[in-house]
Amino acid sequence: MKVRVRGLVLALFIALAGAYVGAFAAARIGIEHVPPLQAEGLAATAFPGLRVFGGGEPEAIEPFGDGEGVKYGSVAYWVKHTDATRDVATYAAGARDRLAAAGWQIHDFTVPAPEPLVDGGAQYEATFWATKPGLILNFSDYYWTGRPSYDSPGAAAFDIWRSPPSWITTVTWGGAVAGGLVALLLTWWVSRHAGRARPFVAGAAVVALVFLLPSTMRPGEEMPGDSPWWGGFYNLGFGPALLSAFIAGLILVVTLAQTRPVRAALSFAAGLVRRWPKAAVAAVVLVALAFVVPGVLRQSGVTGPACRPAGLPAEAPATETRTSKHVKIFVSNTATEQERALIDAAIFRSRSGSLGELIWQPDSAGFRETYCAGGSVPKDAVAALPYYFDVELANPAYLPALTEEVTGLAGVLAVHRTP
Repeated sequence: MKVRVRGLVLALFIALAGAYVGAFAAARIGIEHVPPLQAEGLAATAFPGLRVFGGGEPEAIEPFGDGEGVKYGSVAYWVKHTDATRDVATYAAGARDRLAAAGWQIHDFTVPAPEPLVDGGAQYEATFWATKPGLILNFSDYYWTGRPSYDSPGAAAFDIWRSPPSWITTVTWGGAVAGGLVALLLTWWVSRHAGRARPFVAGAAVVALVFLLPSTMRPGEEMPGDSPWWGGFYNLGFGPALLSAFIAGLILVVTLAQTRPVRAALSFAAGLVRRWPKAAVAAVVLVALAFVVPGVLRQSGVTGPACRPAGLPAEAPATETRTSKHVKIFVSNTATEQERALIDAAIFRSRSGSLGELIWQPDSAGFRETYCAGGSVPKDAVAALPYYFDVELANPAYLPALTEEVTGLAGVLAVHRTP
């Protein structure tokens, strides 16, 4: 009787775990099908008469800046500073009033006292956030004084993202019910067919449940309403959740191995291996070589087309790169350290994505992939090949801002969006 009660309690916890995972899966899939953001007209409301950068369509989710968890995908709109935007309090108040007139609910309008900067100058800022059915907006106007000409003095900007529509709640509960039922059915099937492995699968199920617990710890929010409740699956709980899934799969495999057809097939295969052990080992080695050798030969340059690069690589067709976030800024390999530093500063000033990594070593994977499709770059060709900054855009629509900042700088040869 005690064993049966323990089994029922374990089945209940497995059903709850299945409901939790099912709710997460349903909510994660559902968020991929929310309507497009379509916020371009909002930029004219916030920044009337100014040239606006940014926009585009966000991903469903994206990582936090510190990499701890995920938030709802957002897009940014920003303007370079003018005399008007440098008066951060007045300009932010105007943007607040214009958005309020357009039906936005304004929250936490703040203008703190100027803050001295370590390198001289001061930081002036004004911030607020706003909501509308299905949308959340975060506005900021930062102005940094005392900056050198090549550095960013800040910008007036806002980020906007979608809050989950009401139907996501229904989808989430539906996923919870489906997940709980599937977990109960699998538990029943395992209990009927595990046989002698029943103690093992019971213990493994407990371990799998424990490993799932860290995923319930939701990371903190950077802004109200900017992250989903299931963010723990992308934070501390990511690795343990994978282990939990692996253990659950192992339980199913072990149980399947106890069924008569599978046991008969395994017994037959084991008999063949015992009868022809050398042939079995040779087959395994041949399969492994078939997967490994082609890649090794291509990387070493033994196979593949002859590679004799003589300068800038050809730019990929626009049809292949229209939605790509990957950009290479090619620079002369004779550019001075100061010129490369100014290019690096321009990448930061553009606010478009990653700061960029300078790729220059001929034996590096990126250099070989760029010039010889992954093969070795001939030594006699290296002197004619430009270096490049490898940049990952935060959104494909941010490319114009990056291109404008770096074009014309000493040492810059070309800006290529790559697949």
